[in-house]
Amino acid sequence: MPVPKLLDLRHRSDLWLAVALVAVAFYAGCNAFPEVRFDRERIEVWVVPQQIRVSGLYHYRNPSLLPAWYSLELPFPVDEEHPRPSIYSIAAVTEGCSTVELIPTKERNSAVEFRIFLRPRESKWVRVTYVQGANTPRGTYILTTTRKWHRALEEGDYILHMGKVLQLESSNYAADASATGERNTYTFSKTDFYPSEDWNFTWRDAGGASSGSGGP
Repeated sequence: MPVPKLLDLRHRSDLWLAVALVAVAFYAGCNAFPEVRFDRERIEVWVVPQQIRVSGLYHYRNPSLLPAWYSLELPFPVDEEHPRPSIYSIAAVTEGCSTVELIPTKERNSAVEFRIFLRPRESKWVRVTYVQGANTPRGTYILTTTRKWHRALEEGDYILHMGKVLQLESSNYAADASATGERNTYTFSKTDFYPSEDWNFTWRDAGGASSGSGGP
């Protein structure tokens, strides 16, 4: 009777169980598999004197038949004139921008990290908002991190709001201008967008008074 063989199979079963548990832990903790797609974004920026407010909507898609945990890092354009934002929030939202749930964040080495979970074939919108001081009439929104996904954005919409007394002086991406109520608004859209540079813009005070723009 092949008892040693049966015992060997039992030990092999335990070994395979251990390997499977390690693989699941590794799979849940890394971004290697399955491949999550980042394919759309809609960015709105509000400029008021000495302050920039950003609200970004980001669309993530899991094309796989397996669930996906994905770790992400939130980059801020920080320099001497633009301190690191202390006010920010991250939430999963509907396409109409209603909040589904707040996403916990973790600060590590001056970066803000968070994780999203996507079921098989699931898509999800994530909204990021932050407020940043601006001690000079110049702002930056980071676009070049899109290249880390090694895939162009299918669609990107970018909107810049300024108080009525503020006017856009320069933008390295050509933007269409419009004026509504107490705002000057500048917009541009891109398809198949693989940005080689961040969005940099400057403004000037055309009225010498404080602006009356609302925020996100």
